[in-house]
Amino acid sequence: MHTKILVVDDEADVQPLFIQRFRKEIKNGELDFAFALSGEEALGYLDEHHSEVILILSDINMPGMTGIELLSRIRRTKNHRRW
Repeated sequence: MHTKILVVDDEADVQPLFIQRFRKEIKNGELDFAFALSGEEALGYLDEHHSEVILILSDINMPGMTGIELLSRIRRTKNHRRW
């Protein structure tokens, strides 16, 4: 079984850092990462893949929806599935 992690950060260079750092775990099928560049993009991803995501790592300071707002919105709506 693999662990699906959603990483939300407006800095695009975060993605290759995670992939490089966890390359062994990714190759072994232990971890699977998805990336979103904004809170809005993360909510769209969760609309389609909410049952797969085990962990969300989010930047706090992002333009538009902050990481705190994103996580708060997910928490409020997790049982309703309407992000």
